[in-house]
Order: sequence, then C-alpha cells, then structure tokens
Amino acid sequence: MKKFVAAAAMQALLVFFAAGAFCEKWTEYEESLVGQVMQARLGSRMKKSDQEAGEWLLKKREEFFSSIDKEKVCEEAKLAYETMFALEQYHFMWEIDSKAKSTVDFAAAQFNKVMDWNAAHPIASRNEWYAISAYEMINAYMPNLKYKQKISLGLEEKKVYDSMVAAKCQKGILYINAGLWYAFAPAIGGGSVKKAKDLLSVAAKIGPSGYEKFLGFVYLSQCDFILGDKASCEKNLREAENILPGNAYTPFVRRLNEAGIDAFKYADDKDAAVAKMNKFYGKKNGKK
Repeated sequence: MKKFVAAAAMQALLVFFAAGAFCEKWTEYEESLVGQVMQARLGSRMKKSDQEAGEWLLKKREEFFSSIDKEKVCEEAKLAYETMFALEQYHFMWEIDSKAKSTVDFAAAQFNKVMDWNAAHPIASRNEWYAISAYEMINAYMPNLKYKQKISLGLEEKKVYDSMVAAKCQKGILYINAGLWYAFAPAIGGGSVKKAKDLLSVAAKIGPSGYEKFLGFVYLSQCDFILGDKASCEKNLREAENILPGNAYTPFVRRLNEAGIDAFKYADDKDAAVAKMNKFYGKKNGKK
C-alpha cells in the first residue's frame, strides 16, 4: 500500500475516533427487529440441506419485510436487515457452489449497496448494527477484490472492530466477526488464534440471540481444535448443540475435525479441504 493511501486512511480513522464512534441510535422498534432476523438466521441452520435452507430463508425474508411497519424503520436499518438476510443466504449459496456466477453476483449486489451507503455516510454516523452487518458483508466479498482494496478495507474493518470492542459494545455478532478477523489474518498481519478465542468467548457468553451464542460456541470450538484442546473443542460443540439441537452444522464441523481440518481452513480454501476430507474418509472406508 502506498504511503499516501495509508496516511489518508489513518487520518480518516483519527477523525472517526475523535468524533466518537457510532452515535446514531435506532428506535426500540428498529432494535427489536434485529432479533427477528437473527432468529431466522438461526432457524435456517436446522435444515438438512443447503438448498432447503436457502429456500426456507427466502420465505422468511419475504415474511419479515411484509410484516414490519416500514414507516417506522429508517433506511439504514432496512439496509442492515437486508444485509443480514443476504449474508445467511450467501452462506448456503456458497456451500452449494462457491464459484457459480449466480453466487458471486449475489454477493456483489449486496456488497455494492453497502459500499454505496458507506460512501455517503461517514463512519462516525453509522449505527452499530449497520456497521457490523456492513463489514460482515464486505468481509464475505473480500476474496473477489483486488489486493490493495483488500488491505485497505481489512485494516479499516479491524480498526472499527477494535474501537467497538474497546467501547464494550454488547452485541455478540461483533465479537464473532472480530474473532474471525483474527482467526483468518496471518500472524504477520496481526492474526492470532488466541486473540480470536478471547473474542469468541465473549460472543458465546453475551449473545444475546441464540444465533450469536450458537456460532460463538462453534467457532470457539475451532480455536480449541487448532490449539490442540480436543476436550474443550467437543465441550463447546455440545454447548452449541444445546442451543440448537438437531442442527446440521455441528455434525459437519466434527467431520472436518476428524479429518484434521478446522472450519476456518474450510472457509479459506474449500476445494483443498474437501479434497483432504475425501482422501481421509476414502482411506477410512477402505477405498483407494
């Protein structure tokens, strides 16, 4: 990254910190609707196939937007809800075919909406829920960006997460997303599995939604797996299952772990992880 780009980014962040982050408040009604979206995201993890989950989630999205009082919801909140639904939808599309044009185009459309909103609204004026969902969407689309944009947005994302954590934001999804940033980043770039574990522990504890607690425990288990604590890994997977009994995700995570793969590596290089799984289970089943 060129020096003037880094300097400009730092200046913008200094203005952001001086102004006080995320002072725009939503109404109690707007805040309450987040819980409904989170419940839909959690419910989608109960479906036995990605296709079924995606179709179910689309129906839930339609029901949600047809039932809310749009006159009482600001445009920022509407975009945040839409982004939260899109993120979960993208998860299932990515599982079905991560490289399909329809999958990439779907993510690009929501990414562009977020970037357009961000361009028109300074960081310090954004609501916490919006900021969290926006960076989650940016992060999901990150593999499709050019290197310089990845670095720029990645650093901005980290600064915002660190600021919100320092301000003791009580939203579990923040600690999940911040934890994932540290889990995926290389050590030379500030990544740390132990730091990720600390953040994910908060998410699993505070929630407040079942979705946040569920993913907090699942990802926490993967930090334990990487750190070699298999007993704690299993304990946290069971905690997740206590929140969502009969879900389809934790059994898959166990299969990954049995093959020597953590969920972070699977998300980072799906093709390599699947090849390793096929090799492991093929040998285990007596196949060549």
